[in-house]
Amino acid sequence: MKLAALASLALSGCSFGAGSAFVGQWRPHEQIDFDACLVDDAGRCTARKQVTSQVPGRRFWGVITTVTAVGAASVSQADTTTTRARLTPSLEIMKGNGPLAVGVRGSVQLDLKAAGAVPLVVLGHLSLTDRLSVHLGGGYVPFARQAGENAFVGVQGLAGLQLALSRTHSENYIIMTLEADTTWIAFDQRYRSNGVTGHLGVFF
Repeated sequence: MKLAALASLALSGCSFGAGSAFVGQWRPHEQIDFDACLVDDAGRCTARKQVTSQVPGRRFWGVITTVTAVGAASVSQADTTTTRARLTPSLEIMKGNGPLAVGVRGSVQLDLKAAGAVPLVVLGHLSLTDRLSVHLGGGYVPFARQAGENAFVGVQGLAGLQLALSRTHSENYIIMTLEADTTWIAFDQRYRSNGVTGHLGVFF
């Protein structure tokens, strides 16, 4: 039920990837060069052999623009905990080689009827298969605002996964992204937010 709820959540947000934004697109892999057949005097194929070659990983770069990631957050402050809707538009620039990449992301994190923050995080990406990759990172929150109060100190930790639901023309993908994060902000009363967001993206 939880997995179904997260997948449904991801359908509410949208993103776009350019360059080679899906980590795993250029991972090392084996490709089929051609099929060979041994033919006898009667023209029958008596043996088949598949000739393959190993394709090395490639260097790549990519940009992911998330129009909005949609989700929910558990917000704790002043000994109370509430659940808020979460919206998070963001921009990430990444560079990688084969199954690995490093990205820098800036976002606007809006816990509705609670606080807004601007996290800057560094992410490490790892491709596990040609369809699934994971990412993990952390960073600083240089600005946040809540009910007229500003804060300039905060930190965020983030983990997520990307799943290629389908592959369209050439190297284009439809990607589902799910992420979980925890954010701490130094308002006068300490603010902590644990959120889950998701979105669907078209990566060109």
